[in-house]
Amino acid sequence: MLTSKCKIFGDLLTFVIFLGSGKTSLLDVISSRSTGDVSGQVYLNNVKCTRDVIQQYATYVMQADRLLPNLTVRETLRYTAKLKLPGHVTTDDIERKVSNVIQQMGLKDVADSRIGSSIIRGISGGEQRRVTIAIQLLKDPDMVLLDEPTSGLDSYTARYLVRNLRDLAKQGKIVLLTIHQPSSDIFHMFDQIGIMSKGQMVYCGPAKEMVPYFTALGYPCDRYTNPLDRYVDVSSIDRRDLERQCESTKRVESLVEAFQNSQIHQQTLHNISEAITGIYVRKSKNGKAYSSGPSYLRVLLTLVGRMYTNVFRDRKDYFARIFLLPLFMVFIIIFLGRLKHTQTSIQDRIGLIYNASTGPPFMGIINSIALFLCLRDLYYRESRDGLYGPATFLIAYSIHVIPFNIVSSAIFSSIIYWVCGMYPSADRFGIFTLEVFMLHYWGEILTVACLGMFMNPNLANSVAALLQSAAVIIASGYVKTLDTLVKPMEWLSYILIHRYAGAIFIANEFKDLQLDCDRNVTLNCIDNGNEFINKYYPDADKHIAENFGYLAAYLVATLIFAITVFKLAGLRNLH
Repeated sequence: MLTSKCKIFGDLLTFVIFLGSGKTSLLDVISSRSTGDVSGQVYLNNVKCTRDVIQQYATYVMQADRLLPNLTVRETLRYTAKLKLPGHVTTDDIERKVSNVIQQMGLKDVADSRIGSSIIRGISGGEQRRVTIAIQLLKDPDMVLLDEPTSGLDSYTARYLVRNLRDLAKQGKIVLLTIHQPSSDIFHMFDQIGIMSKGQMVYCGPAKEMVPYFTALGYPCDRYTNPLDRYVDVSSIDRRDLERQCESTKRVESLVEAFQNSQIHQQTLHNISEAITGIYVRKSKNGKAYSSGPSYLRVLLTLVGRMYTNVFRDRKDYFARIFLLPLFMVFIIIFLGRLKHTQTSIQDRIGLIYNASTGPPFMGIINSIALFLCLRDLYYRESRDGLYGPATFLIAYSIHVIPFNIVSSAIFSSIIYWVCGMYPSADRFGIFTLEVFMLHYWGEILTVACLGMFMNPNLANSVAALLQSAAVIIASGYVKTLDTLVKPMEWLSYILIHRYAGAIFIANEFKDLQLDCDRNVTLNCIDNGNEFINKYYPDADKHIAENFGYLAAYLVATLIFAITVFKLAGLRNLH
């Protein structure tokens, strides 16, 4: 029998079936996650439920699993435990807790198997559901809320999962869940049933009394029929045509009225009235002060470590991060070849610089679209659980991509710079590489901001690419010289990164560059790169350090912008 300590619902698990009545919305209300105006109050064991109280004493398992595919079950639970458990908990305590929930949810045989995804082979869907539940059990909650935990599972897996939940309830936890079309075997595991239709209770009481109750109302259940199938059907609105809809609506309204006048409903109201006498908000658990959560540093390091583990585990993702940008250099080398020192090489050098300005940000866009989405969905779930906020998440992400961007940019720059024959100087090669890295990093963070703004990755990709393209066309001076821009465009160029990046690239390549010049053949011949700088990028060679300062400020501003976007967008609904 499913037992708990919830006075409002008796000493039994409450099992609820909803028929298009906002089942997820009701769970959101109970868990203090709802938005908009909500009337009434929710109490848990004489404690008025607020977001803080729910986070301390309850946990919410959403309908969809949000897990990193490349981690094993044990790693998933271990990292989450470091984010959930109090700061004083030791590594040994974390390992014991992880082992306990693995045993509790029947995951011992797959503890060291990958989670997997639609592409990566891993554990089954039912096992992923149990991992999601195990994550929420790490903090040993008093109440577990589950939104359709059996969704998408076969009958055997669903029955096994509900049996696990039944065992949890036997341990004294409140287990409250929603479900669609449970089998008769699952029905017999529950103590109390709630059926809602059109936002109203049709029945809420002991499972064993449900059939006699509906039979007394004139709706008997055949011996070999699943009672839930029978009475969910009775409580549903038939919308095939207007006549059936009116008839079924009247039937449901009569069922709602009958329940409100029933002895079961009156007894429930009486129990609630007694249970909420002397309501107070408890600020400690089991009479002891509740321990503070993990330190900010531990949360940050845990997020970074988890991201590294996830990306290193999959060679495809790992090599994409490292070699996607260097592969772009092949096309540049094939197209441009070795740069000469003729007048026509000026255009060739500008073309190479143009590709060095646009390629790294675009590769950052591609990497973000491919690899950030699973991290974003995990952030939405864990942030709803109060584990960390957008600033911590995005700072961790920006830290974890830096080494990949450095290595990728260094490989790209090393080959492009020396094979194409740019200005032969180690110092200038270092400047070129640093700028490629900064643009690569900027493109990735800009895309992250777009992914916070738009849930659709295709739309985020398009917006990020459009912003990048517009910035390089307007502000770089490669396409149209800056002094010939119309005033609004010229003013706009001052707040775009490529105005400063373009000036650095040009000054770095053209300063003191000697070019062959035959004035008898070519008019307006340029025999020194300084002349080109003075004509098109005045004083750019004198402001390289200053322009790098602008680039650094731009990177910080883009990260702050991304954090702000995630903060204003709020926690998206992933049900």
